[in-house]
Amino acid sequence: MDVTLASSVDEYFHEVVSEALDAADVDASAPASWYLVSLLGEFAHARLTDEPLGIKLAQPAESPGERVQTLKQVGDQSLYVAGYFADSLSRSLVDVEYYVGIGQTAYAQLARSLGGGKPIADVYGELAEQFPRFVDVLAHVRKRVTMAEVNATTDIGKLYEIWLRTRDAWVEKKLAAAGLIVDPGGRGIQ
Repeated sequence: MDVTLASSVDEYFHEVVSEALDAADVDASAPASWYLVSLLGEFAHARLTDEPLGIKLAQPAESPGERVQTLKQVGDQSLYVAGYFADSLSRSLVDVEYYVGIGQTAYAQLARSLGGGKPIADVYGELAEQFPRFVDVLAHVRKRVTMAEVNATTDIGKLYEIWLRTRDAWVEKKLAAAGLIVDPGGRGIQ
């Protein structure tokens, strides 16, 4: 992805999400893909809470509206954390599977509580059903955003460090485009 100016955060994330859906080979509905765009836009400005999501999911709500809001928050935060911070979760007490389970449950309950046939309920149902696939999409988004930052600073060393850590084929292609050929067998730069 080349670094280009976007007129809005949503426009930028729409381009990146579209590329990530293709890269992850996920066939998402237009409303679900726009939901991901919106989610990324929200988390670009919002802070993650420290409240344990499992406890938040299990807590009773005072009203149906409050329960809907809680389920949305738990699902959204689970999806974002699992997709964007999967690497750091390996050093955490909880892993990606925890967030996948919590998020899938939250979105499924949300879809049921909103009732079938409503467009937004269908989106939450799709997010629940394909939650692990959407985690992969957000992981691709993170990769693209990280690479855009690297490309913007032309720090080939940083890009190579990422390849050493991940052995990612997409990063390898970026290195090749910059004129560096890496040995996938592990011997480094040739």
